[in-house]
Amino acid sequence: MSSSIHPDYNQYLKEALNSFVKSMNHAEFKLVITDEQSIIQQVHGQLNFTKKLSLQEGQNWAVIEERIQWNESTRKNGIIRFGNEVYNLVKHTNTTDELFNLYIISSIDIDFSWLNIAVSAINNSIIAQFKDINLQKQMDTTHQFTFAMMNALKIGVISVSIEGEIKYANNLACKWINIRRRDLLKIPIKKLIPNWNNIYQLVSSGETFVNEEIAIATKDSKTKFNVTVTPILDQSHSKLIGLVIAIRELENIYHLVNKYTGMQARFTFKDIIAKSKVMRKLVDYAKNISDSPSTVLIEAESGTGKEVFAQSIHNASSRKENGFVAINCAAISDNLIESELFGYDDGAFTGAKKGGHPGKFELANGGTLFLDEVGDMKPEVQVKLLRAIQEGAITRLGGEKTIPVDVRIIAATNKDLKSEVEHGNFRLDLFYRLSVIPLKIPALRERMEDLPSLIRFFLNKKSVRLQKQVPQIRYSTLQQFLEYNWPGNIRELENAIEQYVILDGNVDFENLKKIHTSLPVQIEKQVSTSTSSLSLTSIQEMEKELILKTLKHFNNNMTQSAKSLGISRNTLYLKLKAYKIQ
Repeated sequence: MSSSIHPDYNQYLKEALNSFVKSMNHAEFKLVITDEQSIIQQVHGQLNFTKKLSLQEGQNWAVIEERIQWNESTRKNGIIRFGNEVYNLVKHTNTTDELFNLYIISSIDIDFSWLNIAVSAINNSIIAQFKDINLQKQMDTTHQFTFAMMNALKIGVISVSIEGEIKYANNLACKWINIRRRDLLKIPIKKLIPNWNNIYQLVSSGETFVNEEIAIATKDSKTKFNVTVTPILDQSHSKLIGLVIAIRELENIYHLVNKYTGMQARFTFKDIIAKSKVMRKLVDYAKNISDSPSTVLIEAESGTGKEVFAQSIHNASSRKENGFVAINCAAISDNLIESELFGYDDGAFTGAKKGGHPGKFELANGGTLFLDEVGDMKPEVQVKLLRAIQEGAITRLGGEKTIPVDVRIIAATNKDLKSEVEHGNFRLDLFYRLSVIPLKIPALRERMEDLPSLIRFFLNKKSVRLQKQVPQIRYSTLQQFLEYNWPGNIRELENAIEQYVILDGNVDFENLKKIHTSLPVQIEKQVSTSTSSLSLTSIQEMEKELILKTLKHFNNNMTQSAKSLGISRNTLYLKLKAYKIQ
């Protein structure tokens, strides 16, 4: 422990002792404080000792005590002799957190028993002072922790008295409102939030006020924030003593909503299986246009993976840290599509949520908006979409304020939009706005070289998800997989593989196709029965790999391997020779 008393305690000691000395200014005595090393820290009082004693701060009391003449008969009464002079001496050792000794030296005229009482009273006063110091220190530390925690939050926090006086605001609140803390504490809350009285009445009556969009007056304008107001109650939880206002930037709220509602892009270009030349060229093209701000129009049949490409483009762009918001224009009713895209304000229509609701454009601000099946959009909505793209801003349904949005649009359709334009179903000007960068994904039958890899990928994926063993594919079944035209494209293939894994491979391929027998006639007509684009090399590679895996599985037993592959032993021997398998 240090040989000197802590400065804070030393100061409080001085204040306590000065007060005592002032009340006894006619008495002849001195108060001396020493630390645990007997070094004098303070000297108080009016008694004029001889110059030889000369008590001063910094002296060693033990050295002075050696010069004091003690008498055994008087020691117990505290009587000391210094030269020719006689004095009373009372000592008290304090045992608080800060150890120190307290001495009173007085003239012999002062009653010794009174001195003992005085020392005890002084000590009690000092202890009380020290408790106050410790309590204050604890409170200061608690305040520091509280301030640090409040400033570490990613939300703005303002505390307000029931009279509407701002008592505290963290750094983020001051930053967003664009005002210094000392200036903010001088203004009433109703100057920031004009309808504060209504909010106060609501919360004080026990109602909740959570996640409401409220306009707050900043230095330059009014800005909408997401606001939650919580009551502060006294210790008995019966009386309202204040309120806490938590504010969040709407953009951050939208980002969180997107994150936790799945509005984030999961796929990247690494997830796209592209063994065929046409797909490799397409992926390279998509990578090159990813960081462009221009709109992209993806045209492809259903089930080809349009959203996979859209998400991959988003994740390869500088917008990847912001939201990827998707909306299927064909899946939403005509009377809701407009409010879904552009949002609505309070009271826009019967049943509208109180406080309004942001649309997909606002949720995608700073990120990407994926408009799937855009060809099914009604003409009146097409007009508003065109305006939003041209102006980079939207107006909520029932609202008047123009809201700027920074959104990169990727549209997708399974229709021929040029044909839709010719038939008057789609606006020509919107078509040109959307198709700045066209991207056409080939159907699965046009990229059959990818089929073996896709089959292998889905077999592994579904087996892991379904917690099943990867089933063997019989040679005859594999041939059927490779010769089928897959009108439902990759989605149909994935579904077929999932059924195959569920049934442990014990299913006929014709049964797998049954679920697709009800496909519309027009889709069937689109399917070419030609397999001229089928790559024999890829099939041979797949067949060779399948034979190798089968032989390994049956420890090179030719009979069992041939049976599993659905071919004769002689055919298996011929294939081993053809593929130069030892």
